[in-house]
Amino acid sequence: FYSVCIISTLILVFVFIRLRIAGINREKKILEDKVAERTSELAEKNRDIMSSIEYAKRIQIAILPERKVIFKHFPEAFIFYQPKDIVSGDFYWFGEVDSKKILAVVDCTGHGVPGAFMSMIGHNLLNQIVLENKITEPSKILRQLNFLVKAALKQENKEDDSRDGMDVALCVIDKEKNELNYAGAFRPVYIVRNASLEKIEGDKFPIGGAFTEDVFYTNHYRKLNSGDTIYIHSDGIVDQFGGPKGKKFMGKQLQSLL
Repeated sequence: FYSVCIISTLILVFVFIRLRIAGINREKKILEDKVAERTSELAEKNRDIMSSIEYAKRIQIAILPERKVIFKHFPEAFIFYQPKDIVSGDFYWFGEVDSKKILAVVDCTGHGVPGAFMSMIGHNLLNQIVLENKITEPSKILRQLNFLVKAALKQENKEDDSRDGMDVALCVIDKEKNELNYAGAFRPVYIVRNASLEKIEGDKFPIGGAFTEDVFYTNHYRKLNSGDTIYIHSDGIVDQFGGPKGKKFMGKQLQSLL
């Protein structure tokens, strides 16, 4: 009797274990199938998103000014444009009104897709202000840009918490008068002359953002000499981490390099 009970108990335990293992395997197989299906769905969605972003990149590059047009007016110029992500929140802009050549570097809030949306807004507004309305004074361009960005993002609404905006370095060069007229929103300009560097700071007011007061930007006039070199940039280069200590490049090193 005891032997039969023990054997029966062992058989029941064995059957229970086998059934439990079979159940676990079935659950595991179902879970693996669901994970594989979900992974496939996510991979497909990721491909769709990446395809859209890659297409957006082509559009963003297409709206940038043609380099050959800039180099036609400034044969010794160079442009270093290397976005952190596929699409960029930074962009450069060029326009020509009469004898004046307008160059801008714009650093929009955010990186990637949000920054790219802001760059499209900034690019279109600069076209409107300079090329359509023929405004060529840097301070007026920035003031109008500030007003239009706030209007586009509805930042005048007190209930709107949008802080999106942009920093701008904007140069108007009159080649007939050999004159530079500069205005900036948090971005400087560097003028290198005879191995000496002059840094002209921009105003401490962004374009757009949470700052609600009407602001006036400052014009900075400089007479240009043959051989002068002008540099404008976003904060991308000075914010790069690297070197033996893995620290930011910073503005002082950039000035030393220039």
